[in-house]
Amino acid sequence: MTTPPQNELFLINPCASYRLIDAIQNSFTGNPFPHALVTLAALTPVSYRVTFINKKIFWKKKDFSAGKLVAITCLTSAARHAYRLADRFRRAGSKVVLGGPHVSALPQEALQHADSVVIGEAESVWKDVLADFEAGRLKARYQGEPLEDFFSPVYDYYRRMEPAFLSRLGLHIDRGCKYRCDFCARISEWCRSIKMEQVLQLVERIKQAPRPFYLRKPFVVFRCDNIFSNPAYTKELFRKLAAFGVDWGANCSIDMCFDEEALRLAEESGCRVLLIGFETIHPHKYKKTSLRQVRSSEDYLTALGNLRRHRIGAVGSFIVGADEDGPADYLKLLWFLARARLWRSYLTLLTPFPGSRLFERLNAEGRIFSFNWTRYNFFNCVYKPKNMPVFSLYLWFYGVCLVSLLFSPQYITMYLVALFLYQLSYHFSYNFVSWLSR
Repeated sequence: MTTPPQNELFLINPCASYRLIDAIQNSFTGNPFPHALVTLAALTPVSYRVTFINKKIFWKKKDFSAGKLVAITCLTSAARHAYRLADRFRRAGSKVVLGGPHVSALPQEALQHADSVVIGEAESVWKDVLADFEAGRLKARYQGEPLEDFFSPVYDYYRRMEPAFLSRLGLHIDRGCKYRCDFCARISEWCRSIKMEQVLQLVERIKQAPRPFYLRKPFVVFRCDNIFSNPAYTKELFRKLAAFGVDWGANCSIDMCFDEEALRLAEESGCRVLLIGFETIHPHKYKKTSLRQVRSSEDYLTALGNLRRHRIGAVGSFIVGADEDGPADYLKLLWFLARARLWRSYLTLLTPFPGSRLFERLNAEGRIFSFNWTRYNFFNCVYKPKNMPVFSLYLWFYGVCLVSLLFSPQYITMYLVALFLYQLSYHFSYNFVSWLSR
């Protein structure tokens, strides 16, 4: 006989305060539930009844009650909403634990709204958090340490998931990144990959999920920060993935585009699209892209040509607002986008997230003028640019965003389909009205 759950655990991923911005970001990412909270659910004993809440907008008074353990993870743009939820749950008599990148960067701020905070990766301390909650002695802080084999303890939980949910969730095959970008607020910089056989068995599970009519094969999304962080591991994965008959997409760094063996294996394994963080058209100014093969934007075009030769589409992300950039550089960016033939381009404003070296530098220089975390969403300027006023930066940013749509095959295709449907509906309604008027 199954023992009924004795405790209740809420795992909450709060929405950002700007609903429109949140909706735009969700359209890019598919609004997946954070792997961090899924991992915590996998590590939670069956004596807890676990409830997932993903970016819920409308909350009712009855949602807030006593006796629960509430774990909330948040990015900086969702911090204010997370704090409001935490305050309401605490007033109702529940215990609140906050975690995530923003909390790890500013734990003292988060403690004003929570009973406890987890700094860093939570897997190593989650059992302690649950034990202390049951004993009624939660600590103010828990310092999580990165685990080398972080996935094996939760692998069975992932394998039991419904294929459709797992397909939407995507696969994180590693953690960490080999780059140390100034603007990144990553919790852990230690690159670790999960076991190869675990990845392949989850891919086999995703193949069982129903798929839309327009997909010829099952599509797997690898949601790791950089699928090419460990080239040897990645190439071996591509070799084994070729036998599964799936298509897939992932994030990767530009150096993969110069590795002929990696591109050949990626094509054979079913790679259809890669999202590449170009960040700037001046790669020599940034440590991330200061590779032997990449010294100018012309090298970017060479890399994209290599991808097209292997029938792999490219989506590019760029950051607007660096100190080195001015109006002439934004015109060069548009010229690059016109020649690059990217499937789609994502442009964001430079954002100094707490925990990043960029935040520390700009804050020390007194250039950050807004600490309203809601504005830290890639679309607002929160610091004083060097080469132009804030208003001018906004004009250039949104101007480049609008013009860049003209160079996006994906956007043009959507526009042509919408135009065709409009014309079809117009002619149908016109002929129908004419027939009625006879």
